[in-house]
Amino acid sequence: LVDVLHKAGNPDELRSALLWLCLQGAPNVIVPSPEEIDIKSMDGFYVPQNPSVAEGPKHPRKPRSFPTVHLDTERATVFFHWPDAAPDESLLRGIETLATGLPRFGHSSSLVVATASNDRPPCEDGWCSLAPTPESEMQSAFRLRVPYPGLLESAESAFAGEDRANERDDLISKAERSARPDRPLKPAASPRGRHDPRHRWQGYVEPVPPETPKSVWDHRVLLLARVEGTRPGLSSTWQILETFHRTLLDQWSRDAERGPVPSWISGHLAGADSTAPARENHLAFFPVADVHHHHAQGRLMGIGLAFPRPESTEFDSVRLRLDWQKVMAALFPCGESLELVCASGGIRLVLQPAAPDESRVAFQLPRWVGPSATWASVTPMIFDRHPKPHFRKDPHLWAESARRIAAEACQRIGLPDPQTIEVSPYSPIEGVPPSNAFAPPPVRPGRPARAHFHVTLQFGQKILGPVLLGAGRFRGYGLFAPLD
Repeated sequence: LVDVLHKAGNPDELRSALLWLCLQGAPNVIVPSPEEIDIKSMDGFYVPQNPSVAEGPKHPRKPRSFPTVHLDTERATVFFHWPDAAPDESLLRGIETLATGLPRFGHSSSLVVATASNDRPPCEDGWCSLAPTPESEMQSAFRLRVPYPGLLESAESAFAGEDRANERDDLISKAERSARPDRPLKPAASPRGRHDPRHRWQGYVEPVPPETPKSVWDHRVLLLARVEGTRPGLSSTWQILETFHRTLLDQWSRDAERGPVPSWISGHLAGADSTAPARENHLAFFPVADVHHHHAQGRLMGIGLAFPRPESTEFDSVRLRLDWQKVMAALFPCGESLELVCASGGIRLVLQPAAPDESRVAFQLPRWVGPSATWASVTPMIFDRHPKPHFRKDPHLWAESARRIAAEACQRIGLPDPQTIEVSPYSPIEGVPPSNAFAPPPVRPGRPARAHFHVTLQFGQKILGPVLLGAGRFRGYGLFAPLD
């Protein structure tokens, strides 16, 4: 739009319209639902090389693939909606003029036809609405760059800055000094994004229908990213998360003004010893892993914190939020990083809250909370009791018993009974190790190790996670990810 403005001569009426648009902040975004979109991959294309005259092509050409989304050309397919905006006739006319001259959106190959209107966007079936998240939200599902007051001036300053022109002249001068008669002059490219305007990122979520079944944990989880240290695999989940929990309790106790550790964090009644019965629901930890894609390696990339919903504890939302702020102050005093050291395994991790502009899929909420109708385990589920009879005596009855245990585990965290349950040593998610690669958690002396297997669940409707099932659900075992 800035390009359209200046190609039109920067008239006052169009500039005023664009300045007004920057003041409106983040819009709602309405797009077609996934079923309405044709997603393809354009394969078999070759990208031209730049061979020298003497040497010829340096490498054999290889075919490239370009992911492509085909939208309906007969109707408007993407809407940016400011529900509280009320432009007068002259502003709307200016925005319409700017939108009409818009040739592309984002990439130069993404050609568009745009317009502006005071009509309301569609909200019926077949459309998906994304809403900006408040600043108080811990995490969001998507992140987009949005307009803000001063964006126009920032873009113009970045384009016309002296450093931009000086850098261009310096690159050309260096190319001239190193040029040779048998080679064409080829200045180096300026690093991408160096002279872009200042960005403002905004988190977005897809509103979930009120009737969607939810687990006992809030879907607004906190994700911590590994920024330094070793690269452990998923099989070290229990060891790492046990160390993380002890570190959290130790950091909290170092400041006497915080008081005793709340029971929804420790898992035990306040003031009770460590052998007291645990609460039915409390803070849970889970691994943020590199899984569910073709090149997944199953590495642990961070740690997620799933907070109990207020209705699943005796605390109200205000108390939980206050304690949550204390948790962040204990883990990251003065914005510092948190260092975890697992002495027995030689594992060292340095953690920080995931950045607002984090683009890795593992740190996007839909990867762990859905909503989805099909879920598969990323870490094996520890059964609350041993399936009977023994597998070698009757595999069919053993599988039936295992499915009943998994269904009861779903009920325990507030989910409906799944339509189908599959139990296997292997997970259908790429990059996940088999269940026998995960060490069972310690048990009392003389007790056998608990059975733990991968499980796949199919519900009759979409449910909202996070989904953590079984006896190890508070320490990262029994973590499920959506398969839809």
